Amino acid sequence: MATDAETIGSEIVRIQRQARFADISEREWGRRLEHLIADQADVVGDVRVWDVRQVGTAAGGSNGTLLFRAAFTTAAGAQERELVLRFLPVEGLFHAYDVAGQFNLQRALEGAGVPAPPQLWLDSEGRHLQRPGYVMAMVRGVGPPMTWMTSGVIAEATPDGRRRMTTSYVHTLAKLHALDWRALGLEWLEKRAEGARPIEREVNWYWDSLIWSGVPGFVDDLAPVRTWLIRNEPTDLATVICHGDANLGNYLFDDEQVSAVVDWEMAFLGAPECDLTFLAAGNEILQGDVTPLEGALTYPEMKAEYERVSGRPLRHMAYFELFTAFRIAVINVLAMKHFPPEVLQSFMPVLQLGPRICLERARALGIEV
Repeated sequence: MATDAETIGSEIVRIQRQARFADISEREWGRRLEHLIADQADVVGDVRVWDVRQVGTAAGGSNGTLLFRAAFTTAAGAQERELVLRFLPVEGLFHAYDVAGQFNLQRALEGAGVPAPPQLWLDSEGRHLQRPGYVMAMVRGVGPPMTWMTSGVIAEATPDGRRRMTTSYVHTLAKLHALDWRALGLEWLEKRAEGARPIEREVNWYWDSLIWSGVPGFVDDLAPVRTWLIRNEPTDLATVICHGDANLGNYLFDDEQVSAVVDWEMAFLGAPECDLTFLAAGNEILQGDVTPLEGALTYPEMKAEYERVSGRPLRHMAYFELFTAFRIAVINVLAMKHFPPEVLQSFMPVLQLGPRICLERARALGIEV
């Protein structure tokens, strides 16, 4: 199962990226990027873009992402930089993408203690890129694959190194959750979806995606879970900024510390427990039968370390584990849209795990599904 899950995880990323790029060549992307950079007020003279390529790790799989090199001149002099383009997918995983919101959120985090990549230029209407998108600085670091226990930077580290990396991951979440989102001007996240309360809004956001997907059968199955989550949302939540896609593939590591947090399109206002439960839920699907890595923090250890470093107790964990299972169930259903029929059947055992685990958790809480 571990090898199959690793193959499927890689294939999910590959096919999602293929759907996002359609038939647009790297050369064409380079031309569009040259137009975008040349139009910036502080850029003078010629612009050259080259070495346009797709990202080679799990990070960025659910959005359009390209790496490239650019040479241009500003008042500070000639520059040659490694940069990253993020853009609205040609065929997206979700029903809605707020490219300008992603740019503005990461810009708000600059200097706030959370290592989000510096944001450079926004083309919110796609005037130059022909797709809404933005350019940010490339940050030094390596991201692990979705199956991080079997290969990649964490699996290849020493036990002490694994502990340092997974501890740094937990500490980064604690720093994010400690931020004053109102002081950062992020109130607009309260309008992400319909609803009067944070979790209700996020449940509805995923429900809208599920309806939009058109994949038969799952709406009826998951409807009782949605209803229960909304009716039973805890009233004593500590509302925080949640990364939303807190799998380790979206955390770049340099010298065994988190150097950047990427892939922010799933960010929302929620509770700390939402991010803490996300990695464990993903591991259960893709790595449920993999022997835990020596040295890496286990799920109970991550929760304990989070409480220690944040000074914040984690509460209502059964509720939030179901909430996260609901989110991942919907994500698994949405992923089904991206596989050609001839290969979908072989991947269904893993993709069906999300809905199955969600329904099992619901039954354990006495929900009739």
